[in-house]
Amino acid sequence: MPKKIADRWLEIASPLPYNRAFRWGYVTVFVGIEPTIGWHLSISTPHRYPTWEEIKAARYDLIPGDVTVAMLLPPKDEYVNLHPNCFHLHQIPNEAERWK
Repeated sequence: MPKKIADRWLEIASPLPYNRAFRWGYVTVFVGIEPTIGWHLSISTPHRYPTWEEIKAARYDLIPGDVTVAMLLPPKDEYVNLHPNCFHLHQIPNEAERWK
């Protein structure tokens, strides 16, 4: 039987290198550490935007707690949208670490 994480996320096969994939109902998440940017989480559903509660659950259940992530909007000419209901969280420098 597949293992569940935080009693909600069912791990599924990931087609992406350096990523793990999870499903919670209709929510699908790909998460992993990418060589040049660190942690990256992609969250989507087939027919609607993920809710804030779903995004928050994915972040805190699937990425270590000491990592700071944000949803970023790049310059317009660099913007890419391959899935209409997908959001991305990217690791950013931890503010606490900057001042040590």
